[in-house]
Amino acid sequence: MSPDARRTRQPKNRDYEAADSVPVTPAARQETKSKPRRSAPSRPLVGEWALNPHLGFLLLVGVGVASARLSHPVRLSLLWIVLLLVILLYAESGRLKSDYSLLSVGRGALFGMIVALPLYLFAKEFFHATASWLYGVEDLQVLLERAVFIVPLLEEAYFRGVVQRERGLVEGAVLFGLTQALYLVSAVDYFAVIAAVVVGMILAGLLYGYLYKRYGLTASIAGHATINLVLLVLPALAAKLAQWLA
Repeated sequence: MSPDARRTRQPKNRDYEAADSVPVTPAARQETKSKPRRSAPSRPLVGEWALNPHLGFLLLVGVGVASARLSHPVRLSLLWIVLLLVILLYAESGRLKSDYSLLSVGRGALFGMIVALPLYLFAKEFFHATASWLYGVEDLQVLLERAVFIVPLLEEAYFRGVVQRERGLVEGAVLFGLTQALYLVSAVDYFAVIAAVVVGMILAGLLYGYLYKRYGLTASIAGHATINLVLLVLPALAAKLAQWLA
């Protein structure tokens, strides 16, 4: 046998640590075996109750009913704060997943554009009026901030990231539609209008739920933001441009 082969050959019964080649003595090995295994520290579930979406939704309804006498914009802000708190409590469990990627954002935005553009062309005035009812603002900048940057993030994180994850696509879409009625009840007196918005939002919730199921949460947020931009902000922007050009 060559000297190189003898040097590389290792005795079969010698114990070494894999990382730094320190020999392990029999006493140390026995001590390691005798120590009880410690389980991984459990994640604190301060918001464990939020794993049940029904409780979070009942809290939202309760706050909505209790704040019925407040002005519409203030009431909306309060409801969105409640949604944010429930989302943060649910996120404590580690179950809220974003799956962020630019590809998912692009897919969601493209999907939203395909859905929203035909509706914009055929019912621009209806959606212009709906934006002012729904968000209680006339200022274009505030409408843009609420409809594109705040609401899609909060509503998708809750109705898809929490409700759909725990209860499924249909329930997430239905609760999403009913929440729009909770928003509108302090701004619109006509039941038929509220019912039409609820049905439309349930259908929209099914679309957002499909995006969430297929491509992840960031895709549903991007789709929601794009649809809101085209249907709720673009009509107001077009009206402003028409005033400036007149």
